Amino acid sequence: MSYRKDLGHKLTQLVDKLLLFPQDIDRLLATAVKPTGDNKEIMRLINNNPELWTDLLHSAATYYGMAEDNETVEDIVRRVGAQPLIQLIGVSYAKKAIEEEFASLKYLNEYFDHSGNISLGCRILAEVSDMPQDQCQMYTVAGLMHDIGRLAIMVASNRTSAHVLGTLWDKMASVIYDEKTLLGTDHCDVGMQICRKWKFSQIIQEGILRHHTPLIDNNFNLPGAIIFIAHFLSASDPSGEIISTLSSAEILANMKLTLDDFDKARRIYKSRIRNGVS
Repeated sequence: MSYRKDLGHKLTQLVDKLLLFPQDIDRLLATAVKPTGDNKEIMRLINNNPELWTDLLHSAATYYGMAEDNETVEDIVRRVGAQPLIQLIGVSYAKKAIEEEFASLKYLNEYFDHSGNISLGCRILAEVSDMPQDQCQMYTVAGLMHDIGRLAIMVASNRTSAHVLGTLWDKMASVIYDEKTLLGTDHCDVGMQICRKWKFSQIIQEGILRHHTPLIDNNFNLPGAIIFIAHFLSASDPSGEIISTLSSAEILANMKLTLDDFDKARRIYKSRIRNGVS
């Protein structure tokens, strides 16, 4: 069996055997991902499960600021939005699965650090774009999940002692071509498959699939673009060279953002990193 076919077989097996979420979480995510997004059914599932209710409050406190002592799940759902809050619950269970399934990776904490930085960048870009609060929260979650396919490829290719850092800014466009040439697949496609198995929203699946290729000819993908540009917020770029490279300016234009908007987002990002504010 060729290396590419062998790796493809290993990746398929790895994705297939990934831990499934508990039944109640799986049902909640399945309900949330439906086009109708039945909030009444969502609230019924939450209220019938005290442990899930507690998890929601904890996630809201951890990622979206401390809830008031007397705040109910209904209050938080109104404030944050049902969809992003449920996706965030999925992330908390995904983190447990990642820690178990990818425990062989020596530098797994680098993945969580990088994902946290990109998540913050996604949230800030959504805010600068004046998106509704629930969409800002959804992109926060997309950033947390964007590179999970990289972990699967590293384990399948037995590179468990390698660093788990994100892609350098000058390799954002070429890394997918290099992966497909060598492996026959890429971490974006693998990540999308994992998120589909775990029933994450279509926005998150699309963002992960297109976060290195948000603009293909005239086909533009906004979730992918937000994750892509988020990678540039943390890069040192005093000359403006980075953001003008790799069609980034064209991607910003499709996002209806200017270079001034990008500079504003970068200043906010640096301030929040410096002050430890998410």
